[in-house]
Amino acid sequence: MPDGGVTGPEAEGAGAGPSARVELARTLREWRARAGELPQKTVARRLNIAQTTVSRYESPDGRHPAPEAAVRALWSCYRLAEEDLDRALALRARVDEELRAGAASAEVSAPTPARAPVAVPAVVVAAGEAVGEAVMVAGVRAGEPPAARAAGRSRHWVAWAAGATAALVGVVAGGLLVHQLLTPAATTGGADEVRPPAPVAAPPTAFPTTDFNIVHGNSYTKGTLTWYRRAVGLTGQGNSEDAAGCRGTTATSYSAAGVELGSTRTGVVCGASKNHTVAIPADVVGGAFAVGICLDDGATPPAMLKCQDFRRP
Repeated sequence: MPDGGVTGPEAEGAGAGPSARVELARTLREWRARAGELPQKTVARRLNIAQTTVSRYESPDGRHPAPEAAVRALWSCYRLAEEDLDRALALRARVDEELRAGAASAEVSAPTPARAPVAVPAVVVAAGEAVGEAVMVAGVRAGEPPAARAAGRSRHWVAWAAGATAALVGVVAGGLLVHQLLTPAATTGGADEVRPPAPVAAPPTAFPTTDFNIVHGNSYTKGTLTWYRRAVGLTGQGNSEDAAGCRGTTATSYSAAGVELGSTRTGVVCGASKNHTVAIPADVVGGAFAVGICLDDGATPPAMLKCQDFRRP
């Protein structure tokens, strides 16, 4: 599967040894060596998975850690001791902790946008000042004592607020009136009537697609992947020119961490061409990150002849 999602596993363990993902991949490689250096193709055939999947689980960079179910299946295939399984499952638990920690550290809270200051229209300020000033002048001319003048200043601010409110209401009302005057009146028909253009409906959101074409000798599998939210649709054609050389197509979906989400296989074709439409399970939020497609030999279980990985657009 193409690199993506989890990067730099060795860097995560800087100063504290290799990461759990690297150790898990190393452990799985050692298991196969202890089982007599079984070929990856043999292991894949026994577990009914793609050979490329076994290769990913053993990748030295640890980018595609084997899920717990795969660890148990490999342990059973190699017929190892119980303590080997316990150590591997402990590593798998540490992998989950690393992935959760990496996801948490990647979360960056968006800064709260600063609120723009509210601008008070000049007409509102002027109106408030005018009303307040009138109150102040009236108090002085009436010969009010200092205490009353202080009260007058207080009334000045109250009157300023009242004047500002009244002026603001006037501005809004005036704006509505101007808007009404400038807006054409609705008509009921006629040759000269100008109608606004009808709104254009937004096109429906299309799911992304990816074409594939894998050729091996005189056989091939080709078609299109459609990336849905929780599955991947595969529509295409398988071909075999030789009746004795049957062919099938195996497709497997993966998460961004390299975890296998689901796998499916088309019908086998022998000496002919055959169209097929299948769904590849990927029941996680966001769907599959990538899909591996293999042209197999048509046997049960199949041997993979040629594989290619495709990442979600």
